[in-house]
Amino acid sequence: MSNPTVAPYAGKGEVKLRISAKASSAETAGQLISPVEELLRQIGGLNCYGADDETLAEVVAQMLLAAGETLSVAESCTGGGLGSMLTTVAGSSNYFQGGIISYDNQVKVDHLGVNPAELALSGAVSDVVAQQMAVGVQKLMGTTWGLSITGIAGPGGGTESKPVGLVYVGLAAADGVQSFEHRFGSQQDRDMIRHRSACSALDHLRRQLSTREETKTRFVDL
Repeated sequence: MSNPTVAPYAGKGEVKLRISAKASSAETAGQLISPVEELLRQIGGLNCYGADDETLAEVVAQMLLAAGETLSVAESCTGGGLGSMLTTVAGSSNYFQGGIISYDNQVKVDHLGVNPAELALSGAVSDVVAQQMAVGVQKLMGTTWGLSITGIAGPGGGTESKPVGLVYVGLAAADGVQSFEHRFGSQQDRDMIRHRSACSALDHLRRQLSTREETKTRFVDL
């Protein structure tokens, strides 16, 4: 058996890799683990977001604070779950301004500025509505970033074209807006779909922050 060893663990919306080493002291074990961890980080790239007890929300918090940027959220199917994840982190008021739970379509129109014609044409669960929700909350709260979630968490409400588990995430910033489609599957229960939706939204923001920071670093290096 090799030393250190690597063991994968599937969790709730994430996968963890445990690195274990046998040595005469904790310091020596750490020295054995360090190059393996570095290799796994290189292999994982942007798919690796943290180590030890770091949560996705904590990592995003650190990145927003380092950049001096702020965030607001607009949620539909997650019903405040994304905001709850963010405010679990101590000191979140330094970067998280707040959010709108737009469960009803009229709230999307009245408070987030979603176009009623687009809403009628595409439906609440669509990329265009996710984008408009993100832009709406970003402008309303005056934040650097606006993050939105709209989807079908089930157990009912799904159709052949829009099944249970279909979720759109919107991400808005000063330079534009984009959306991401997720199909978590109708076999997932409601709580899991909602949890994975919130995690995915945070991860999209993390990836944007990471990519932008990497671009800045490369520019400085040149």
